[in-house]
Amino acid sequence: QDLKAAEPVIAEAEAALNSLDKKSLGELKSFGSPAAEVVQVASACIVLTSPGGKIPKDLSWNAGKKMMNNVDQFLKALQEFDKDNLPEICCATVEKQFMSNPNFNADYIRNKSGAAAGLCGWVVNICRYFRIYQVVAPKRGALAEANKKLEGANRKLAGIRAKVKELQDRVAALEEGLMKATDDKNGAIAQADKTQRKADLADRLVNGLSSENKRWGEAIQQFGVMEEKLVGDVLIASSFVSYLGPFNTKFRQNLLYDRWIPDLKEREIPMTQDLVLLDLLSSDASRAKWANDGLPTDPLSIENGAIMTNAARWSLMIDPQLQGISWILTREEANGLKIIQLSQPKYIDIVERCIENGIPLLIENIQDDIDAVLDPVVSRSLTRRGRSLLMKLGDKEVEYDENFRLYLQTKLSNPHYKPEIAAQTTLVNFCVTEKGLEDQLLALVVGKERPDLQDQAAGLVRQLSAFTIQLKDLEDNLLFRLANSQGDILEDIELIENLEDTKKTATEIAAKVIIAKQTEIDINLAREIYRPVASRGSLVYFLIDNLNVLDRVYQYSMANYVYILRKGMDHTPGGPSEEHVPKDKRLGKKLDVKERVKLLIENTTFMSFAYVSSGLFERDKIIVASQLVMAILKQKGELNAVEFAYLLRGPKTLGVDNPLPDWISDTVWASVQSLKDIEVYSALPDDIIGSAKRWREWMELERPESEPMPGDWKKLPYFQQLLLFRALRPDRLTNAVTEFVKNQIGLPYTLSIPFNLATSFVDCSPGTPVFIFLSPGVDVAGAVEKLGTQLGFTSENGRYASVSLGQGQEPVAMNWLTHFHKNGGWVLLQNIHLTIDWTSGPLNERVDKLTDGAHLEFRLFLSAEPPPILERGLPISLLKNSVKLTNEPPQGMHANLKRAFANFTDEMVDSCAKQAEFKSIIFALAYFHAALLERKKFGVGNIPGSTSGIGWNMNYPFNTGDLLCCGQCAVNYLENNNKVPWDDLKYIFGEIMYGGHIVEDWDRRLAFAYLDRYLVEELLESMEFFPKFSSPPNTLTQKQSLEFIDETFPAETPLAFGLHPNAEIGFRLREAENLCLQILQLQPRDSGGEAGMSVEETAKMTLDDIVEKLPDLFDMEDIRSKIDEVPTPYQMVAIQETERMNTLVAEMKRSLFELDLGLKGDLTMSEPMEKIMNALANDGVPAGWEKLAYPSLRPLGSWMANLLQRVGQLNDWSADMALLKVTWLSGLFNPQSFLTAVMQTTARRNDWPLDKTMILTEVTKKQVDQIEAPSRDGAFVWGLTLEGARWDEKAGVLDESKPKELFVSLPVILIRAVTADKAELKDAYRTPVYKTERRFREEVFTAQLKSKHGENKWTLAGVCLFLDVVG
Repeated sequence: QDLKAAEPVIAEAEAALNSLDKKSLGELKSFGSPAAEVVQVASACIVLTSPGGKIPKDLSWNAGKKMMNNVDQFLKALQEFDKDNLPEICCATVEKQFMSNPNFNADYIRNKSGAAAGLCGWVVNICRYFRIYQVVAPKRGALAEANKKLEGANRKLAGIRAKVKELQDRVAALEEGLMKATDDKNGAIAQADKTQRKADLADRLVNGLSSENKRWGEAIQQFGVMEEKLVGDVLIASSFVSYLGPFNTKFRQNLLYDRWIPDLKEREIPMTQDLVLLDLLSSDASRAKWANDGLPTDPLSIENGAIMTNAARWSLMIDPQLQGISWILTREEANGLKIIQLSQPKYIDIVERCIENGIPLLIENIQDDIDAVLDPVVSRSLTRRGRSLLMKLGDKEVEYDENFRLYLQTKLSNPHYKPEIAAQTTLVNFCVTEKGLEDQLLALVVGKERPDLQDQAAGLVRQLSAFTIQLKDLEDNLLFRLANSQGDILEDIELIENLEDTKKTATEIAAKVIIAKQTEIDINLAREIYRPVASRGSLVYFLIDNLNVLDRVYQYSMANYVYILRKGMDHTPGGPSEEHVPKDKRLGKKLDVKERVKLLIENTTFMSFAYVSSGLFERDKIIVASQLVMAILKQKGELNAVEFAYLLRGPKTLGVDNPLPDWISDTVWASVQSLKDIEVYSALPDDIIGSAKRWREWMELERPESEPMPGDWKKLPYFQQLLLFRALRPDRLTNAVTEFVKNQIGLPYTLSIPFNLATSFVDCSPGTPVFIFLSPGVDVAGAVEKLGTQLGFTSENGRYASVSLGQGQEPVAMNWLTHFHKNGGWVLLQNIHLTIDWTSGPLNERVDKLTDGAHLEFRLFLSAEPPPILERGLPISLLKNSVKLTNEPPQGMHANLKRAFANFTDEMVDSCAKQAEFKSIIFALAYFHAALLERKKFGVGNIPGSTSGIGWNMNYPFNTGDLLCCGQCAVNYLENNNKVPWDDLKYIFGEIMYGGHIVEDWDRRLAFAYLDRYLVEELLESMEFFPKFSSPPNTLTQKQSLEFIDETFPAETPLAFGLHPNAEIGFRLREAENLCLQILQLQPRDSGGEAGMSVEETAKMTLDDIVEKLPDLFDMEDIRSKIDEVPTPYQMVAIQETERMNTLVAEMKRSLFELDLGLKGDLTMSEPMEKIMNALANDGVPAGWEKLAYPSLRPLGSWMANLLQRVGQLNDWSADMALLKVTWLSGLFNPQSFLTAVMQTTARRNDWPLDKTMILTEVTKKQVDQIEAPSRDGAFVWGLTLEGARWDEKAGVLDESKPKELFVSLPVILIRAVTADKAELKDAYRTPVYKTERRFREEVFTAQLKSKHGENKWTLAGVCLFLDVVG
């Protein structure tokens, strides 16, 4: 602390010195006599600087100046002054002599001299310092001593420390060695541990990958093989996706395995042996995901899934059963799928939003065409502008999001799309297969009968699918980690642990899969017990689904069928619950499974049949029942294909002599000859000849189906006996088939199910309308109103409305429908066929969405007439969604007569003044009305598919209103006349009331013939209308008259209509032919050809046969060179005929050549080509040929033979262009032109006006080979066939037909022309001559045939002549 106090003093002394410089000191030295204080300063400096403390005596100014003589030396001496060793005396002297002076301070002296002031400051501070130092010096000495001792100690310490340091360095070196050794040891241990851990991880990795190693090794090896085969595999797969979508399973397999793969092998294109396409196009996991999303697991559906997920084009699903759309709805639900129909308003806005935002879009229920505005969307026409993709939609461009997906769906089962649509989209056929439906129905049946089993099975399927998906995810995750692992893989513990978890999970799943697979096998074995029910259900559905072949109104949805199947199971007794079983059928116990399955098959089959049958027309019910039996037998493998083909086609072997012409016709013998080619019947012709008596007795039986066959033939199974009926008694084939159906599946299938709206009402719902087909005289509104009254739905309480469509009633109908749909109630829309545009548009769209927001008590009833085949049909979806009912008038003369007569009540009779006459007339009217209606069954010429017009040329809508109006007219005329005005009544009834419907002149003559026969004076006394039936006495009441009819009406025969009994045979023959034809049409396409041959193979065989037979074209130049400059009328006919024949033959050659290329695959099959192919396969004449040919009802084989005969006649005629001796009139395209030529030739020769000339016919007694030269007075013709009567050659007149002789060929006829005034028509029946049996619009001319009977007899018998008769 003392030292510290001295330091400022020293600093001040130094500062004082620093203020001095040479100049200031020089200035001070120069003072001569400075102030006393300045002198004192100099004296003090002399004292302080005295050497050794010897103070000089001279302390004067001069001594001072002397001291400062050398300024630099003086200043340096002061600066280097040894202040620590200042002598005590010097300091004391200064303090005493100088510092005691108060003015001896720097501040004061500075006023005198700055240099003196600096020296003064130095003196004062040196003295002060010295005094402080005197205190510090002893301490410093002590310190020095202490420091000295310390230094000695430190030297000792340093030595010790050096020794210690040496020892420490040695210790440190030892410790470093120890540490290094320890570190080495620890490093070695750590490395060993690390190596062990790596080894352990390596073991775990190897163990984890060991199971994968083999599989991956095999996969790598397989990939190598696949790489080599990739070209062929990808070619097949891409072709499969691109082309096979529209086809069914069989066709896909045929193209793939029978055509494409063999072709690739033949071309030596590398491809995988036994390639499984689904494995190439999809994985187990993706297929499992599809199944979870609701895609059926049958092969076709899985293939469809693969096609849709791999196709570059948008998919267009052919999906009548809605299986594909259900999958898409589930699959895309999470992605916000939008659903539209092209019929809805402003749908384009939705399309635009979906495209812009990448939202999947489903366009459902499209028809045969797609709106043109969607073409860019369907074809994916994109343009790039910068980084954006644009799509044109209408008149604007929309930005395209690549996440957008489009699905198209149609309910049409066989749509015909334009080639552009087929090219722009991937058509995918989702039509359910029989096997696929069987599996689905099995789930339904088991779910109904054993819900526990079905739940378990469904759970297993979901579980196995989940396992498959999980394994795939685990594998993908593992591969991802392996591929993305960084650095040493053995240090990626997370990867190895994940691998172990994967393996553990996979092992667990594998174990579970084994258990699940075994459980699945056990469950399937238990479920298989019910497969026969599902198999039958599938069979029945496909039969029902194909019924539109019979009539396009027969449309049924899968949903309705499943509903009926469930209902059938509910109504089957012997189950766990009999709640829904009718009380009279309940068993009160649970049946054994096998018995239960048998009952389920029987009940569900009949329930389905009954449901469908209620909507079938009477003519089709036996056809459907027969096809059902045939399908069941075929499924069981009990239907011989060759025998079945014979039954349906009834082929004939022509040209074989008939040894028994007296009682077997040539046509029947030709059928027998064809039948003997089947092994079972090889002995039939010989047996018929050898046992002629027995066979003749059987052949002449009225009901041979009720009697046993002759000899051992009765031992044949009933089906094989049907072939005998087909050959020998085709007129009884329908009855025999009915017996066959009854024996096979039971009587109920052959009975007609009566119209019962109440029963069918149970099957309808707010979303399922009732559709009733109209028939003449049927009151649909009355039936609906009656049921509505019973259930509380009447117009009075505002819960029922009926609208008859037409005359602008569509808005009214839609308003009622909307009202009741929302508030509940019934609406009946009648005659919707009259507004077909509205029905196909707004109504159809409304019905499609009926279930949306419908009131529970809403019901829709529809009625319509089935549109004729040439008119636009009713909407298919409307028909499919409905419960269909037919309500036809009763069949048979007896029932129709009662029904007609019941319209005239006793009150109506009482209102007439002449009741007896009125009763007689109304009975005749009722009989007349019934005869007109029931006569139609014998054949109506203008009904599509008709082969006879013996009943009527045209179909007329005679109705109850006509009958009642006639009755009212009769009352008026009776009251205004004294006698019955028969002629007036006939005219009113025949020309106005009923005649108002009649268009054809010959039909009008027929109606008058009936009236001429019934409205006669004898009627008032009770008259016989036909043998064994007379009119009731006119004294009876209505009830008594109806009882009279019931009691006296005999078994119905054609005589009741004035027809010959042979007409019944003709009707039965046509009925049998139609039955066989329709069953043939119902056959699946792949079995549509002859036994064992496909449609294509059969068509190709027929094509080759026809091409071989087709004649060359006529050389028209050569023919024209043979005639004079002005050809005769006959020569003009010959030229016209040869030209038309050339046109026909040329078209046949062209179309057959084109079809041949198509069948070979060298040309794309078009729709016209496909129609020709089907016609050839089914022995039918293609429509394109018919249009250029002549009217004919012949099958193709017979038609072709007939064509060649026509060509033969033209060859003979064109040889020298002279009129033939006898002209085959039937062999001409235009026979009218030949008749005109006869008139022209005669008129020219006799100079008659052509318009006053007419044709007369004279039947000669000569055959063709007996004519030696052409007639000089007209022309000889042949080939005309008589129906309804026979020609008595001896008497030269018409006569009654012989039994079973339906047609009679006339001898040669002389056709000549006469003037109208000289025509001799007395005792002649004006006979219409038609080209074919169809009659309608095919009249050629009127022939005159002599007769002993009046014209009415032959008119009622439908007697006429035909140019061409089948058979």
